[in-house]
Amino acid sequence: MSAALTRRRRRAGTARVLAVPALLLVASIAGLVLGLTGDGLPDAASWALLCLPILLAVIAFLRRG
Repeated sequence: MSAALTRRRRRAGTARVLAVPALLLVASIAGLVLGLTGDGLPDAASWALLCLPILLAVIAFLRRG
């Protein structure tokens, strides 16, 4: 196997692994901004976005067990 192919696979793996934490980071920041700047529907969206990482952590924990 060539070195270039190995590096390409490693980069694809790293990008795939870091995609979910990056999306959770963006969702958390969006939730915090919405919570600080809006009332009504933005507050509900804020709660949903801020609960998303907790919900996914619980789901991952239950799937492991």
